[in-house]
Amino acid sequence: MSDNCHMSKYLAWLMLTYVIASVYYFIRSRSVGTPFNDSLTEEQKKIKELSANTRRNIFLQGVIGSVILIAIFKPFITCYN
Repeated sequence: MSDNCHMSKYLAWLMLTYVIASVYYFIRSRSVGTPFNDSLTEEQKKIKELSANTRRNIFLQGVIGSVILIAIFKPFITCYN
């Protein structure tokens, strides 16, 4: 294993592109409105909220599981020694 920790410049560019695009999307989409959400009935909004909560919990379980796996296997140990 190498003693140096290097990241591909292409991966770095892709990550930076994603971050910039996400910020741009966030800023630009704030003034668009929510025509679909405005058309939902109260019952549909409750179903959507339940689904969003379920999906959020699944995502958070994935984040917590990932943190635990990274802490156990320490894949980037050479980067901070």
